[in-house]
Amino acid sequence: MNPYLILSIVLTLIVAALVIHIAADRAKRRKELDELIDFLTKVQDRDEFPDLGLEAEGRMLILRSEIYKLASTLQEQYAGEVKKNTYMADMLSNISHQIKTPLTAINLMTDALKNSNMDEAQRRRCIANIEDQTDHITWLVRTLLTLAEIDAGVLVMKKEKAKASELVGNIVSGIAVEADIKDVSIDINVSSEDVISCDKRWMSEALLNIIKNSLQHTEPGGYIKISSEDNNLSTNIRIEDNGCGISKKDLPHIFDRFYHGEKSDPNSNGIGLSLAKQIINSQNGTVSCESEEGRGTIFEIKLYKSSTV
Repeated sequence: MNPYLILSIVLTLIVAALVIHIAADRAKRRKELDELIDFLTKVQDRDEFPDLGLEAEGRMLILRSEIYKLASTLQEQYAGEVKKNTYMADMLSNISHQIKTPLTAINLMTDALKNSNMDEAQRRRCIANIEDQTDHITWLVRTLLTLAEIDAGVLVMKKEKAKASELVGNIVSGIAVEADIKDVSIDINVSSEDVISCDKRWMSEALLNIIKNSLQHTEPGGYIKISSEDNNLSTNIRIEDNGCGISKKDLPHIFDRFYHGEKSDPNSNGIGLSLAKQIINSQNGTVSCESEEGRGTIFEIKLYKSSTV
């Protein structure tokens, strides 16, 4: 056979094979693109992402995987934004509710002051009431702003060396009169050797809120015991009282913001313990609570010495 004819036949067969391969490759790619479009549609329309698909391979599988990662990231970010917006709406609603009561009292006292028949003693009581409510609003706004700053991670906590005994001693000195009036004894057994690294101002605020909570729920003749313990991992501060205790229903929620339990003070805003926990957590610490109705409550604060809780 003519060699040129054989060469011509071979080349024709090679070209035919390439045409068939290209056509098949195009069909495969078209199928893969159709599957990818279907995958993208499922990613867009469903809350739960579909499987990557066993039929995909090579670069197409890599592309699907990258799309999956991107979609997962975007979904997490979206969920986070929804959570933030919900939180802000709840926060604004709660702020409005909390401020409404003292504002109402101020309005009532202001209207009363307009009464020309009011004697001097009544007038002074009204003015004192207005001042108390104004101070309360100031405290409330400051506390809520602090919580917002902690949530946003913009509140800078200092790292200072502080003796636990001095922190506790200063706090107890500030509420000594209130404790005496209520006839509640406060026993301090905090070692002067126990040193913690914290922001003194904010840690004092946290401890004060917890101790005042114990004082508030301890009956006349009762006690509050404050002690400390130091180990290789943490410095622990224990605040124990023999007050009314906390019900099993309320105990899991006492650190929740704006939560009011069965035995909460009607004038309480439900943010003192929440703020205390936020402050302690932001300073590499934890706070827990044990309680039993009728037998008292124990708060335990652990301030860790390493950077990891």
